[in-house]
Amino acid sequence: MKQFITILLFVFSISISYSQCLPNYGFATKQIKIDSVTIHFVDKGVGDPILLIHGLGGNASHWKKTIESLSVTNRCIAINLPGYGGSTAVNILEPNKVLPFYASISAQLIKLLQLEKVTVMGHSMGGQVAMILALQEPILVNQLVLVAPAGLETFNETEAALLVKYATPTFYELQDSTTIVRNYSANFYRSNEEKERLIQERFALKKCTNFKNYCKQIALGVQGMLAFPVKTQLNLIKQKTLIVFGENDSLIPNKLLHPTLTVENIADIGKQIPSVKISMLAEAGHLLQLDQPAAFIKIVKNFLP
Repeated sequence: MKQFITILLFVFSISISYSQCLPNYGFATKQIKIDSVTIHFVDKGVGDPILLIHGLGGNASHWKKTIESLSVTNRCIAINLPGYGGSTAVNILEPNKVLPFYASISAQLIKLLQLEKVTVMGHSMGGQVAMILALQEPILVNQLVLVAPAGLETFNETEAALLVKYATPTFYELQDSTTIVRNYSANFYRSNEEKERLIQERFALKKCTNFKNYCKQIALGVQGMLAFPVKTQLNLIKQKTLIVFGENDSLIPNKLLHPTLTVENIADIGKQIPSVKISMLAEAGHLLQLDQPAAFIKIVKNFLP
């Protein structure tokens, strides 16, 4: 039961400790101080800017293939949210303030870098953060690309309590190698070098000094997603929006709590956004930008101006 719940909590565990534990971004990273938080981010390419926001337990390296392709024509800024990829952790937030805080940090990064006409691209929890950012700071966001976004599927009080019960820091600390491999396999339709990279980095993470705090960050993120759904505010999102789901996403919807829902059902909820285009990517799982990078980029390029 616990192992199954783990898979359904959108967990993509990557190292967050210091230099010996940082993920393999494939690009140089920069740092910037935002209030009391130091944010690590990738800044690659020139052209119209794209801010990329990773999902729960992830980091900027989840956009590695995306940056390789889009940085030829666009400036790609991939943020490591607080507590991920070397960025300062903040563990004192109330659950309903977690995602708005991530959105606020993202907004301040846009302002400090003096970016204009920004496309905000978010994966899973990052998609939920992107929608909150578009609602909080509509002037900063030109358009949205939501990649297998969380926040469309909602959970009642009983379901949310069950998820929080299992999503504890200790739960993530005790995951063994078999569970880790199973979790990553659940994010991909097929095996590839990117899946293997993530698995090896997750194995290494247990030896890192900040591992326990990382596990706390994941648990806090789960609470934050549950505490701040965006479904009821979708009609207020005025930006042109692209939603992309993998047809073989095994994490959204939650198969245990919502067995009758399909990926298409969840994607259709996004139609409440006034100006939205929805694309379903065949033979792709939850981490579709790493699972089917070329096909994903083609869809995105057809959307971008």
